Amino acid sequence: MTNALWRGFATFVAKPAVSIFMMKLATAIDGPLMRATHGKLRLSFVIPVLLLKVRGRKTGTLREIPLLYVPDGQDCLLIASNAGQGHVPKWYLNLRESKVVDIVTRAGSRTMHVRELVNEERRDAWIKATTLYPGYVRYQQRTSYPIPVIRLSSTA
Repeated sequence: MTNALWRGFATFVAKPAVSIFMMKLATAIDGPLMRATHGKLRLSFVIPVLLLKVRGRKTGTLREIPLLYVPDGQDCLLIASNAGQGHVPKWYLNLRESKVVDIVTRAGSRTMHVRELVNEERRDAWIKATTLYPGYVRYQQRTSYPIPVIRLSSTA
């Protein structure tokens, strides 16, 4: 996909109604598809997607959520934008309580350490994320708080 075509697509998908619809559609399809194929197949073909396995902070129930991510070397950056709906996603609240999570990507399953980024580290990761998916800028414009950025890494 050319850069101009990708930017046009990203602008369309970042519209409020479209982003919420796409988020729900991808969640409904990508979760079962990624589980069944061990991360090899997914609906979201342009931006990398991982299957996050995290325990619910209140129930302890294992939750599996397909999420867009930004590759950063061996690490994964997660952007808790919730499509700019004005509140953080539930997976972020669960992730914030976790020190370690499991993920599934095309490369396979891995256990990862969780760390929320702040200051310059957050800024640098945010630039990488918005370069990969410019829609995050629109999502930030719809919220009154800085969208959280999380690093998942193999080492603590």
